[in-house]
Amino acid sequence: MVRLAKITGIGIIAGSTAFAIFYALWFFGLLPLNPELAVRLPVFFIVLALCFIAAWLGYVMATAPPRPEARSIGGS
Repeated sequence: MVRLAKITGIGIIAGSTAFAIFYALWFFGLLPLNPELAVRLPVFFIVLALCFIAAWLGYVMATAPPRPEARSIGGS
């Protein structure tokens, strides 16, 4: 019996190889799709991801409870 992890791994290998071939053909204009979008779409999604991460960090910083004050050990 083949384990689920092995089937998943083979699926990921096949999918990533197929997408790499598709993307290379698209990037070099060998498909009837606008090759400019092969650059613009990934850049767009990367920028959106960075904006999401920055907004999430800002939210965490704005809603974090204040840190407790540090106490001195010397007793003063």
